[in-house]
Amino acid sequence: IGPQELPTLTHVSIGFKSSAHQDDDYVKYCVLNTLMGGGGSFSAGGPGKGMYTRLYLQVLNRYHWIYSALALNHPYQDSGIFTINGSCHPNHGWDLTQVIIKQFKEMQNGKINHSELERAKTQLKSTLLMNLEYRNIELEDIGRQVLASDERKTPAELCAMIESVTPQQLQVLTKRMIESKPSVGAFGDLKNVPNYEEIEAAFNRDNGELTNRISHFLLKGMRGKTTGLIKKLNLCQRLIVVTSVSEHINPV
Repeated sequence: IGPQELPTLTHVSIGFKSSAHQDDDYVKYCVLNTLMGGGGSFSAGGPGKGMYTRLYLQVLNRYHWIYSALALNHPYQDSGIFTINGSCHPNHGWDLTQVIIKQFKEMQNGKINHSELERAKTQLKSTLLMNLEYRNIELEDIGRQVLASDERKTPAELCAMIESVTPQQLQVLTKRMIESKPSVGAFGDLKNVPNYEEIEAAFNRDNGELTNRISHFLLKGMRGKTTGLIKKLNLCQRLIVVTSVSEHINPV
């Protein structure tokens, strides 16, 4: 039989402005990241794997056609971006985008219950302390903290900061975050991925619904040319990047 080719997938990432690594909200974003969690559609399980995070319970365990769903927070010196990334079969590109939007809207409008927050804080503290058991990682952590902030916070201080996060703080955080313009990236087979304007419009709706199903990334920039021409030119394999800094970039 021999090795098989990897399947061509649709990959979508949607993100919003978060905080720099020295901001007061940084630890809150770390807790939110752990609460959302996620991963691949297959996991070996076991303690600490995040199988009770939102993206596992509400996405990976619910939609069999999603290969992966993962929340990531990227902090930088002056700002940051909080993203949810997903991959699926190309036939479900529109549905995947809708699921990601719905998860953000749930973060914005839904409530964070006590048990899931406590689980996320415990998991984050556990990960922090387990990593610091290794001397080389501890030394790297000291170096990174001193270079970034001219000081080092002890594990006890970091754990106290994590423990102090409340559901109300996370709700304020997520509402402020999603009020900014979304940043969107996608690659792979994009024939069923909605364009940036449609994604942005969905976030402005209370229910977060995508409406114009024929409004795709590959149709954007074709200036009225037909989908038949798109197929003829074999434009389904494209890489696009859309940012909230300026008007969205056409497919390249």
